[in-house]
Amino acid sequence: MSGSKTRKLPLAIPSILAIILFGIGLGGGLGAAWGYGFFLVATVLIVLGAGVFAVFFLSHRLDGDMLRGVCAWLFRLGGWSYVLAVAALAGFFVNETMQGRMEMRWVLFGPAALIALVFLDWGLYRALVSKNLPTWDRYGHLVTRDRIDPGALRRTLIDEVVLHRTLFSVSGFRWLRHTLIFWGFAAMFALEIVAVFLREAFPAFGWRDIWRETGHPVRLAFDVGFELTGLMMLIGCLLALAWRVAANNTPDQKYSDTPTVVFLLFVVITGFMVEGIRLIHLPPGPEYAASFVGVGFAAIVPRALADSAPLGEALWLTHTLASCAFIAYVPARRLIHSCATPMGRLMNSQKGLLAAKKAASLKGILIGKPPMASASTATGIAARNGPKSL
Repeated sequence: MSGSKTRKLPLAIPSILAIILFGIGLGGGLGAAWGYGFFLVATVLIVLGAGVFAVFFLSHRLDGDMLRGVCAWLFRLGGWSYVLAVAALAGFFVNETMQGRMEMRWVLFGPAALIALVFLDWGLYRALVSKNLPTWDRYGHLVTRDRIDPGALRRTLIDEVVLHRTLFSVSGFRWLRHTLIFWGFAAMFALEIVAVFLREAFPAFGWRDIWRETGHPVRLAFDVGFELTGLMMLIGCLLALAWRVAANNTPDQKYSDTPTVVFLLFVVITGFMVEGIRLIHLPPGPEYAASFVGVGFAAIVPRALADSAPLGEALWLTHTLASCAFIAYVPARRLIHSCATPMGRLMNSQKGLLAAKKAASLKGILIGKPPMASASTATGIAARNGPKSL
């Protein structure tokens, strides 16, 4: 692979566009469709970028330099489209608030969600990208197609990223609780992104609002998806707490993260309580069977709480703000290892790249120019410390 670099888009151009969009939206000149449109474009570009990235590493069928350049531009344009989406939506919703057309719950939710996403994006970037940049700058030129082993990458991707087989070999119980929490959270997060388009973007574009059609098959499918992923996290958290009690004062205690588990459990339970209260006030119908966990919570939610509008509103705000806080909290605690550990194992599967890196380091030492000290990367730490779990 050649060392050529793709030209970068000057930061001033998208920055100025973002400021302009925010200003026009603040003045009432933009509808919500603009923001959701940029959000849709950003999502498509980032997904395509991830696909090109996967093809680059998992296959040798296409030109590597071309794939590398396309991947860089897709991620770059996707990232800036995301910034433009946030700017347009921020301007629109601030204007709506100033005009008195926003309920207080949404006035509080908007900034909380924005702050949570900023913390999540910045935290993931620092842990998975920024800390690895020194190593990439030093050894990135060694990443060539002839040194990449697609077969090893594919096997490791399935074994470590999807199935977490190494953790299973260590402890089946730890694997079960980790898998339930990790994939439950990841799947619900992905579902929520798609749900945003159905719930908010479709009406903004003037399309059919199927989200508010209670018996629509698509809406029912999302209800089932949210129930299953929420139930996975609920069971996973309860198992994690039980394991924490069993592992108290033993060497295995270091593999627990009780604050994160309790935090997530609180978010999940309050979410099901909010759903249960919603179902209590709806007429009975077979379509609500899709919300089977919510139906169970509806049977145990105190009637005084369900019948009190202020208490119900307070519970909704508590759950919503706690959810935003947990998203912002993800990069700060052990959950980040759920991303970093598989990345470390993916890199360790590339024997050719590791040998080339070792040879370059030895060459630098022999000629009196030792390699630049790389930062303590999240992937390096995770690979050395072994599998982590909640």
